[in-house]
Amino acid sequence: MRVRPFARAGLAGALAALAGCHAEWVRDHPLGCGSDEQSLLRDTLYFGRATPGGGEVDEANWQRFEAEVLAHAFPRGYTTFDARGHWLGHDGVAVSEASRVLVVVHDRSPSSDAALRAVVAAYRERFRQEAVLRERTVACVAF
Repeated sequence: MRVRPFARAGLAGALAALAGCHAEWVRDHPLGCGSDEQSLLRDTLYFGRATPGGGEVDEANWQRFEAEVLAHAFPRGYTTFDARGHWLGHDGVAVSEASRVLVVVHDRSPSSDAALRAVVAAYRERFRQEAVLRERTVACVAF
């Protein structure tokens, strides 16, 4: 008696299950998110703290910006931490400065994107910044 290839695969799967093998189902996603994860966006914003004329966005000004802008833009949460950055300005001069990094995980909605753009615009205007670097990636997230 000849066993068809599909029947062989089904038989092998049944035997593996009976033998106590563990298999995790993965959704069809480029990152291979697990069945208990969801695909969300993670944006990282890099805020330089040096200001034109030699000043710096001090802790009191940052705290005010966080309370007035960040907390309202991302009510579900975000993370910030201190860093040090180095970049080349539009005038060709290299700049090394203290920085604050913001990480926010969010859905793919127009309102999330608008909130990010508004935060960048507010920081640039309030502290006369040339730029705020924005980095975006897809992340598999479990809560």
